[in-house]
Order: sequence, then C-alpha cells, then structure tokens
Amino acid sequence: MPNWCSASYAIEGDAKEVKNLYELMMELQERKEPSVPNGFGTTWLGCLVDALGEDWNEIRCRGDWSNLEMDGDVLKFTTETAWCPCDETFELVCKKFPTLRYFYQSEEPGMAEYWTNDTEGRYFPDKYIADLCTPDDNWHKEYFSKKEDMFKWFEEISGQCVKSVEEILAITEQWDSQNPDAFCNIYEFSVSD
Repeated sequence: MPNWCSASYAIEGDAKEVKNLYELMMELQERKEPSVPNGFGTTWLGCLVDALGEDWNEIRCRGDWSNLEMDGDVLKFTTETAWCPCDETFELVCKKFPTLRYFYQSEEPGMAEYWTNDTEGRYFPDKYIADLCTPDDNWHKEYFSKKEDMFKWFEEISGQCVKSVEEILAITEQWDSQNPDAFCNIYEFSVSD
C-alpha cells in the first residue's frame, strides 16, 4: 500500500483553455460511472488522461482530484496520489492546452517529502511547516512563508525566545524530559524541477 501524497494545484493560462479544462474535468466528475473502470471513481486522473486522448497505462496517474473550482481565470483543485505528485498527468494537460501552466504544492508526510514548483510563491507562498506536540500534549501544525514568522509563533507556544531552527530543536529536546511524546518537526518545501 502506498503512502498518499496530498497536493494543491493552480492552473493558469489563456482564459478559454482554462475554462475548457475546467469543463472537461467537471464533465468527468459528474458522470454516474467513470469513463475508464478504476478503483478511484469518476475523478481518477486516468479518466482525465483518457479524455485527453492518451493511454492511462503509459502516464503516471495513480490518484484522483477533488475541490475543483474556478477562482477568476485560475483553475484550482487538490489531488491525492500514490507516493508523489502526478507531474506526468499535468505535463500532458499542458501539452494538450499549450497556454496552460500548472503550479502545485505537495505533502507526503510518510517519507517527509514536501515539494512545490511555485518558486515565486505566486499561489503557494508557504515555505515551511512546523508540526509539534508540546509537553502537555497540545498538537499544532502551522504553515509559514518566512522563518521569522515561525520563530515568533514558536516563541508564543514555548514562552522562550528563538532566533533559529536549531534553538527550536534544542527547546523541544528539553521537552522530552517532561513528556517523551513531545516533538517538533520543521519541514521546508523543496523546489522541484
């Protein structure tokens, strides 16, 4: 069984092409039965690959989409896929709709892999994730575009001044003596090719 990767997407380009892609995905999503038999349902990425005239056996498409919406002229949705984002599927979309460009941010916590191709933070400005459990068993997970904001947030939780990730980790190491389940994991989104 795979680890599941969650990703958020934003697709921009010529308004007509964005609308055509949205309508195609809506049509597939609203079907009673999937256009291609599968275990994911009508929103399987393989159905999209098939609708674009390609063989789903030859393109990585193991997963599905949800939360499909238009935000002005930008198409937004999320995916759940096996192991990593299905870049091949969205490269195919951009090949079939040449003006389109896709941006994503993904999380696969099982292997601690956090990726984005949104280098400018246009749609996904967050660069860091802090996931922690305090000694009194309070769980927190927050996203940050700047390290300084993360440091301020951690100061509020811990009551101690911090200016670096190393200082955060030193404080959470001390927490271990109070509660062995206390932790803090800090992840940075890596930029994909």
